[in-house]
Amino acid sequence: MSTLAELHEAAIMHNLFLRYQKNNIYTNIGSILAAVNPYKQIAGLYDSTAVDLYSKHQMGELPPHIFAVANECYRCLWKRHDSQCVLISGESGAGKTESTKLLLKFLSVMSQNSSGTPLSERTTRVEQALVQSSPIMEAFGNAKTVYNNNSSRFGKFIQLHFSQNGNIQGGCIIDYLLEKNRVVRQNPGERNYHIFYALLAGADKDHRDTYLLSEGPESYHYLSQAGCVQDSSLDDKQLFNSVMEALKVMEFSEEEIRDVFRLLSAVLQMGNIEFMTAGGAQITSNGVVSNVSELLGLDTFQLSEVLTQRSMILRGEEICSPLTVEQAVDSRDSVAMALYSQCFSWIIMSINQKIKGKNNFKSIGILDIFGFENFEVNRFEQFNINYANEKLQEYFNKHIFSLEQLEYNRSKQNAPIHII
Repeated sequence: MSTLAELHEAAIMHNLFLRYQKNNIYTNIGSILAAVNPYKQIAGLYDSTAVDLYSKHQMGELPPHIFAVANECYRCLWKRHDSQCVLISGESGAGKTESTKLLLKFLSVMSQNSSGTPLSERTTRVEQALVQSSPIMEAFGNAKTVYNNNSSRFGKFIQLHFSQNGNIQGGCIIDYLLEKNRVVRQNPGERNYHIFYALLAGADKDHRDTYLLSEGPESYHYLSQAGCVQDSSLDDKQLFNSVMEALKVMEFSEEEIRDVFRLLSAVLQMGNIEFMTAGGAQITSNGVVSNVSELLGLDTFQLSEVLTQRSMILRGEEICSPLTVEQAVDSRDSVAMALYSQCFSWIIMSINQKIKGKNNFKSIGILDIFGFENFEVNRFEQFNINYANEKLQEYFNKHIFSLEQLEYNRSKQNAPIHII
C-alpha cells in the first residue's frame, strides 16, 4: 500500500475496501500487516495447505497473510540471532484474539516440523497446553460489550521459548489490566464475564446444589443490572462444556475446579447482599451472607462485620466505625472484584506451570493488547486501558516509522548517480 500514488486516509480506506470486496482481508503497509475482520469463514485461508505454502516462502513472495508474519518471526530467530515480537493492535472486534490463535497455530506447526527434533517431541505438552488454555482464558477474561460479543477485557503477552532445533520447549503468559470493574457493573446492553453465564447454563442439578446456585442469570444483580443476560450469538452451555474439558486436559484437579466454581458462585451471590440504614449500614439479606460464607469457608459474623464496619488502629487501639449504605455497597463490590481478580491470576499462574520449560535460546513474544472502546461512561479502569493502548500504539508507530526512515535513507545512499 505504501506504493499508492496518493497516500492519504481516503486512498488507504478505499484500497482496503476494494480488497475486502475480493476477500483479500490482508494488506501490507511496508512492514505492517493491516487486517480487516471479514466476520465470515473464507475457505482455504487458514488450512494446512496455507500453512505449508507460507512456511516455504519469504515475506513479500506471496500475497499478504498473517502466516507470512509468523514465518518471518520464526526465520528471524536464526537470521538475526535475536528474539522477536509481534504487536497486535486495533479496535474492539477487529479480530486480535483470533489473530493471536492463528500465530500460535502456525508456530506450533513449525515447531512440530522442525528438523532435528525427535519424533517423540514433535508434539510437545507446551503446544497442547497453549491450545487448550484458549477456552479457559476467553471464558474468564472475555465479555460481551456494545461493539463486540467476545471482547478481551484483559491484555496478555504470550512468550514462546524455542530451542536451537526450532521446536517450542517452553512458554509463559503474562496478563495485565484485567477489567475488574466489569464484575460488579456493566453498561446497558453489555454482559459480565462469559464464565458466569456458562456456569449457570451448564451446571447440572448436583452442581447447582453444591454451589448453591439459583436457576438463571436474572436472579443475580451482577448479571442482570445491564438488561442483557443472553445473546443469540453466544452458546453459554457449549462454552461451559469446552471449559470443563480444557480444565481436565490441563490437569486441574477436581478439588481445584470445585473451588474455582465455589468462588464464582460466591461472587455472584455477593452482589445480592443488600443493606439498610439503622445506625449505620445493616445487612437485610442474612441468608445470602450465610451462603457466601459457606462457599468461601468464612465465618458469617466476621464477613458481616467486614462489609458494614471500618476498623483502624489508632495509638495501638483498634477503633471500629459503621459504614453508610453507600460505603457498604462499595465495600461489597470491592471484595467481589478482589476475589475474581485473584481467581483469574491463579488460573494464569496454573497454566504457566503447565507450559513452563527451558529458556536457553530465543523467544517469540505475542502482545495482544486491549481493543479500543469508547463507552458512554468511561470509568477509571477503561481510561487506563485506553491510555495504555495509546502509549503502545505511539511506541509502535515511532519504532516502525524510524525503521522505514532508515530503509529510505539506505536506499538513497545506494541509488545510482546519473551525470548529465
